[in-house]
Amino acid sequence: MVLLMRPLRVILPLLAVFCAPAPALAETPGLPTARPPVLSPGVAAVEWGIFCALKAMDRAPAPDTIAGWLHVPRDRIDFHWPDENVVPASIGLAFGIRVIAAPGEVTGAAEARVYRPGRAKPETWITSITGSGEVNSFFRFDEDSELIPGIWAFEAWDRGEMLYRVEFEVVPAAARPEITNACGATS
Repeated sequence: MVLLMRPLRVILPLLAVFCAPAPALAETPGLPTARPPVLSPGVAAVEWGIFCALKAMDRAPAPDTIAGWLHVPRDRIDFHWPDENVVPASIGLAFGIRVIAAPGEVTGAAEARVYRPGRAKPETWITSITGSGEVNSFFRFDEDSELIPGIWAFEAWDRGEMLYRVEFEVVPAAARPEITNACGATS
């Protein structure tokens, strides 16, 4: 079970917010579809996508997550499928977001949240969001018990204000073979 929030010390130009819909896919009967991202004025940019996450990562304690820890990548995360929010449930794949605060905005102790389908209570940890670097949050499928179809949501809250919400629709691996098979992931 894996989640991440890690500031990167790279100053990036502000990125445009893209709300591109996922390419047309056969809908999975009975599953809702992800809604477009919601951003507060304090967030300058958000990127989202899917990536192959088969490399080893470090860990950080996160007692309010199911696993009790977060994956911490050793290098910058590159989304192999940027702007995609329909995710095949397959071991070794990961999906998530990258956030940059608006100029002058600093959130030193925001609460990051990930909501899984079927769970009312989110997994949480403390993070910071600034305009001087990226913050990533992602989930990597490590175990079969995590391959849960439905809407997964990433949020951050600071002093009662929602900073962002980005939703992903997780579908059976067979619904997205072009992604499932691209990483050598199996499920």
